[in-house]
Amino acid sequence: MRSKDTLAMDTMVDRKTHDVDIEARHASEEIFHDNKYRTQSNYPHHYQLNPTYAVFQEMKQLIGDIRGKRVLEYGCGEGWTTVEYAALGGEIDSFDISSVAIHHARSLLQNKNYENTCSFKKMAAEQLDYEDEVFDVVVGFAILHHLDLDKSIPELLRVMKKGAKAYFAEPLGTNPIINLYRRLTPQYRTRDEKPLVLDHFNTYARRFTEFTHHEYYLTALFPLGLVYLKLPMPFIQRINRRCIDLDEWILKRFPSLGKYAWYTIVRLVK
Repeated sequence: MRSKDTLAMDTMVDRKTHDVDIEARHASEEIFHDNKYRTQSNYPHHYQLNPTYAVFQEMKQLIGDIRGKRVLEYGCGEGWTTVEYAALGGEIDSFDISSVAIHHARSLLQNKNYENTCSFKKMAAEQLDYEDEVFDVVVGFAILHHLDLDKSIPELLRVMKKGAKAYFAEPLGTNPIINLYRRLTPQYRTRDEKPLVLDHFNTYARRFTEFTHHEYYLTALFPLGLVYLKLPMPFIQRINRRCIDLDEWILKRFPSLGKYAWYTIVRLVK
């Protein structure tokens, strides 16, 4: 039987190893995203269709009125999401691990005359530089799958007020065709990111009083492939919109097919 001192020592070693792993992960994420936002070149070809914008609009509808509320945005990127949140009337605190992203976001917010309603910090989600229970709403677009959830979920709960809501739009990791595509195109993603598997995420969601999710992009994955055939973009956009409507009809009636979708929007209530 191992002594208490030995177990304590092992725990300390594991904690130090985990801290080193987190630091390495943050460095990798920062380098990748600094380069991405600096060069504007590391995007898949099908992003010409701007496919995730429809998902973002769905998330905005779920978020609703945020006037007079303090909102925390996980991962501001270049600020296009921040601008849309600011237009909804909230007081926005945004952070990102990339200093290049924050520079671009600040410039965009200034150009849109929202600089007085938004603040930016460079930080990682695993150690937030905010006080306890200060945010009414938390939002994030394609950010959770970049995080160490064991460390970031407790931080999320810490900064949320009681009854506060969090909304995250995330890629899913349960479609085998999408997963094959990811393996064939590693240049478009960081080494540590892991798309959400909802069955696994339930472990973290149980810490909240409410958890719901809605999936998007099932048949609407088809038009993304048409981009590579260099068909006229207005034609592809029309097909995309019709497929998105079809997906809504399908997933309402057969929600179990959601595991084959590309994106989900999760809603968490503290």
